[in-house]
Amino acid sequence: MAESEIDPISDWQGFYDELHEETPRGAVILGAAFLDAQLRELLADFMIDESKIVDSLVGSEKELEKPLSNFGARIKASYCLGLISKKMYDDLRTINKLRNKFAHRLHDFTFEDEEVVSWCKSLSLAKMITDKLPHFPDDHGSMFLLGITQLSVWVALKRLEAKRQKREPPEDPKMRQVVHAG
Repeated sequence: MAESEIDPISDWQGFYDELHEETPRGAVILGAAFLDAQLRELLADFMIDESKIVDSLVGSEKELEKPLSNFGARIKASYCLGLISKKMYDDLRTINKLRNKFAHRLHDFTFEDEEVVSWCKSLSLAKMITDKLPHFPDDHGSMFLLGITQLSVWVALKRLEAKRQKREPPEDPKMRQVVHAG
């Protein structure tokens, strides 16, 4: 990346500005894409420091057809490796369901759909805030934006932890000389 380029997952202000200016459909797709990129980095931060091998597993901007190159696989891997909590896992899966619903439907999608409303209101991390702050809006659109915001912050914090826990490959086995007394 050229020095003048901004890393999209480090450009928090740009992400939040764009997220709040989007249509509901755009916000769902943008929010999920941002979280997907963060999970990719979370996994890479935790894995050994061999980018070619890591990219062959988690994918990159150039390599999209890899075992952990889609949002759903990254969510499952992050949880199975103990990098994210159960609530984060559940919320990320909900965001993925929302993304799939909005991304794969050409017409007649709506943010007022009963299922969409239910999913937005089920976001645990957002509910943690709205339950403690009764004046905070808890309509489904606000819950979605709060859920995306909470998840992005928590995944960023988990990335910091993962960097501290970065894996190292074990030492190569050494042959031992066996001496037999005869």
